[in-house]
Amino acid sequence: MKQPYTSLIIAGAAPDTGNHGVTALSQSAVIGLQQRGVSQFTILDHGRGLRPGAPDGWQMKAAIARLALKGGRRIYTADNMRNARLRQMFRLSAPILNTLAGADAMLDVSGGDSFTDLYGPRRFEQIILPKMMALDSGTPLILMPQTYGPFHHAKTRALAQRIIRRATMAYARDINSFERLKTLLGADFDPAKHRLGVDLAFGLPSAKPARTIEPGTVGINVSGLLWNDPDGAAQRFGLTADYRAVLIALSRHVLAAGHPLLLVPHVTPENGGESDLVACRALKAVLRDILSGRHDNAVTVCEDARDPISLKGVIAETCWFTGARMHATIAALSSATPVANMAYSGKARGVFDCYGAADQVFDMRNLSTGHMTEALIDAFEDRDAQRTVLETWRPFAERRWTVQMDTIAEAARPDTHIGETADA
Repeated sequence: MKQPYTSLIIAGAAPDTGNHGVTALSQSAVIGLQQRGVSQFTILDHGRGLRPGAPDGWQMKAAIARLALKGGRRIYTADNMRNARLRQMFRLSAPILNTLAGADAMLDVSGGDSFTDLYGPRRFEQIILPKMMALDSGTPLILMPQTYGPFHHAKTRALAQRIIRRATMAYARDINSFERLKTLLGADFDPAKHRLGVDLAFGLPSAKPARTIEPGTVGINVSGLLWNDPDGAAQRFGLTADYRAVLIALSRHVLAAGHPLLLVPHVTPENGGESDLVACRALKAVLRDILSGRHDNAVTVCEDARDPISLKGVIAETCWFTGARMHATIAALSSATPVANMAYSGKARGVFDCYGAADQVFDMRNLSTGHMTEALIDAFEDRDAQRTVLETWRPFAERRWTVQMDTIAEAARPDTHIGETADA
């Protein structure tokens, strides 16, 4: 029997990955929906079993629990999504199935940009299985603002189309994604159900930094994905610019201009393979060697802000910010802090366009090392003009975020769903 309050499942935005961009998605969703009367959330993550309580540091009034649902080879465990899917097919119980039975809706974020077959069949399976389990449980599925595709294989494309068509609502987070969503749906596109929104992280609040950020400080997010294995990253993403060389040249220009430099990690997994913290420390060491210790006191690694809200507060205090991690740059964008994105894929341009800042996305797949460096230096020098642009666009983006959260909250309430799910 359904409870009188609204109980939602948040999927595809686990807060325990060390990726603060993904955590920002789940935290923003909970904050926005809690303000609209949702009183209970279950967040799917990679822990063990069902654990009452919000992640460390979250200040929430709503009741929050975390439930493990993960991929991997341990198919014999109750937390494994293949195990749960098989149990569903044979009408057996599983923790996620029991939770779905008592939920009013599943809100699925797909990590913001992972509803695609671009990352291989295993990742695609992990993205679609929670969605399929919700739909086959009769629990309304709301696809939160995200990108859709690309889908390079007919089978994965067909599966994605079936899921989207059955969803109660589907939001795209930028105009490019919205056009792809419409293409996927074809004649089934319904403007009441399929909508254009903005990235969830636009609504994330910020906290004042624990320590003072010196005026004029420039912030750089150093991506461990690109720095720690530069040859592998260049081959994987087709980069024509040398990422390390660009950051070193940009940093030298900033320091020579008399600005303190703050290196900001936004992904800090425990294994360190793609850790931005490792990369930030490495860039600081390189600059110390190249500059023979000059400016050493002017280069700092931000190590004390370990959650999205704190990181956004730090980034908002900089006079200009750049980085390759999109949600690090979204923290600046949504704070009206002048920012440039060092793009290694096509996902950033549409999101920046929501703030009238598409011209501040510089693609490392198309620019040489020299041209990339020049573009970033020009953006840095023109930061005051960009701040004016961002402050002009900010109310429009905030209004769009407010409207989308109002609509999602209404769609998720019992007996008020927009449309009915259709058979796949």
